[in-house]
Amino acid sequence: MRMRRNMRTLVCAALLFGILLTGCGGEKEKEKKDASKKSQEQQEMLEREQDTQDAEEEKEISEEPEQETQEPKQRPQTVVIDPGHSKVVAAGTEPLGPGSLEQKAADASGTAGVSTGVPEYELTLSVSLKLREELKLRGYTVLMTRESNDVPVSCVQRADVANQAGADAYVRIHANGAENQSAVGAMTICITPQNPYVPGLYGESRRLSDCVIGKFCEAAGCENDGVWETDTMSGNNWSQVPTTIVEMGYMTNPEEDQKMQTPEYQAQMVKGIADGLDLFFGY
Repeated sequence: MRMRRNMRTLVCAALLFGILLTGCGGEKEKEKKDASKKSQEQQEMLEREQDTQDAEEEKEISEEPEQETQEPKQRPQTVVIDPGHSKVVAAGTEPLGPGSLEQKAADASGTAGVSTGVPEYELTLSVSLKLREELKLRGYTVLMTRESNDVPVSCVQRADVANQAGADAYVRIHANGAENQSAVGAMTICITPQNPYVPGLYGESRRLSDCVIGKFCEAAGCENDGVWETDTMSGNNWSQVPTTIVEMGYMTNPEEDQKMQTPEYQAQMVKGIADGLDLFFGY
């Protein structure tokens, strides 16, 4: 009897120990499950936040304006550039204008830099070639009356290039000279309203001259001597399209002479002439 009671006691103790062990293991297992569930919830929350952020970024990208493809400009106007003078001077004389009995030299050698010694024909060609490239970049069709210093071209022949091309503007590039070395500034030259050869072109030639000299002096920061109206320029008188002569500055002025030889100032002059043409054509 006593032995049976001892056995029952042992069995009960074993059962109780097992229950305690089961309880402890259950708690640990529960803790593991809770931790796993919490980690999963955190992961899901992070994923939701990332999805939201990705969606917002995609929306921002979709709302950004598409970059337009930069295509070369194409403008309908043709500009003829005439680099004044030449190393090889055209010989002989030509009528001052169509039907005129007055004769003028077909061309001249031009002036030269009092400080640099650079002849006008070199300066005008250098600036004209840069102007050609700038105008092409802006979409214009550009023709030159000469592209080297070794070709003689008369004033009538130069105007004929513009006439035959049906140019929308004829721009003649020159540099000034004066006995007084203190003379400075830029100007443009066009025909007068009373021009006996092409009076109908006065309005557009004057407007072209105004546009160019205004923008030229604005870009170059030089003195603006305005527009000189005269009918003494045979190259203007023979032209059948709007025409202006640009006197960029005085090569007889030591400071202005040196300045016109620098790439920086030439770039400013080119920009000014091109801006003037843009203004003339309404761009």
